[in-house]
Amino acid sequence: MSLMSVNLDVFLHPEKYSTSLPMDKIVADTKVDPDGVKRYKEMLVIGEQLRPIVVVKHPHKDLYSVVDGHHRFFAYLEHGMKNINCAVVYDFTGFMFNLTKDGWLQPSPAITKHVHAPILEFKEKLDQSNLELHQNMKQFLDDFNRNPEKLIELIKEKYDAADEKVSKLRVNWKRRFKHHFRIT
Repeated sequence: MSLMSVNLDVFLHPEKYSTSLPMDKIVADTKVDPDGVKRYKEMLVIGEQLRPIVVVKHPHKDLYSVVDGHHRFFAYLEHGMKNINCAVVYDFTGFMFNLTKDGWLQPSPAITKHVHAPILEFKEKLDQSNLELHQNMKQFLDDFNRNPEKLIELIKEKYDAADEKVSKLRVNWKRRFKHHFRIT
């Protein structure tokens, strides 16, 4: 199997390739950060849907190995799930299956805790601020639709205030640099 024969879109959009697999047919390396597992388990407890894990199928057995989603896998396991949503990568040689089963593609828990987890937290905060921005913009447009004259008046006030500041800056600039330039 070459890298070119692996559908890389499975890693980017696993939800498009999601299929339900029994937990007892999936193996995963145990190098996980307990805090990461706990965070996903808490999400499951409140009913949040998790992104499907990416697994590679053994070429000859009905067995799968986790490629991406080790923390989610162990959260599902601790939560008592019998079947989970997975996106399957097919490995016709067994090479990739053995690499994942033996943990060669799994980063150390320290990397997960200090690199991967902060990136996920940043993404969540960014998603939240985008949601807040969207809500603020919606509120602005709703206010504008209800009373466009008031908002036009506020915009004019802001424009006039900005124009006044620019005029003062222009006067100060002329005063400071009149001896350097011929300013009229």
